[in-house]
Amino acid sequence: MRIWILGLMVACGASFIGCSGKSGSETSASATASSANQAANATHQVPGLPDTATPDQVVTVFLDALKSGNKATTAALLTAKAREETSKRNLDVDPQAAPDSRYVVRPAEILPKNPSGAHVTSVWTEVYQNERGETVQANYEIVWVLRREKEGWRLAGMATELVPGQDPQFLNFEDPDDMIRKRDEAIAAMQAPAAQTAQQSPTQTSQAPSPVER
Repeated sequence: MRIWILGLMVACGASFIGCSGKSGSETSASATASSANQAANATHQVPGLPDTATPDQVVTVFLDALKSGNKATTAALLTAKAREETSKRNLDVDPQAAPDSRYVVRPAEILPKNPSGAHVTSVWTEVYQNERGETVQANYEIVWVLRREKEGWRLAGMATELVPGQDPQFLNFEDPDDMIRKRDEAIAAMQAPAAQTAQQSPTQTSQAPSPVER
């Protein structure tokens, strides 16, 4: 279920797997997402969130919006540069709503050498059923990177482990092309072991020794 994180990185219309060959319904969803982005860019403010809100308060509102699928709020909480770049490419930094998920947000760390920058760590917990129908949960630790702008603290990117066992990567919301590249590389890296296992299974079966008749 790490695909949720890959979906958070960048979504094109209704699908985060690719941004080409959209069907009519996908095009409509994409237009809706674009309208939400434009509305967010026009207001730059989030109702109920003052410009004096702390970085961890901003991340909390952002994660609440992710849970409910509120794209206007997630867009408004990006930096101006991130809103501009994602809007140019008709992209959303937002996956599908995840109302059953939980999260914990830790206190913000203001950067000592850059008081206009901050890091906020959160742990996102997703509950789902595996292939055997068992209820399991997955935890994702994410470090959010924020910058103070005239509207208040806004999200510029995040750092997280995309592929199990590999080092965390920084996903720059202000550079969507780099996000898409890292997303595609992560998906390919996770699909490779599954494909290798599928290819090996028939071979292993065909090479198995015949049972000895007694």
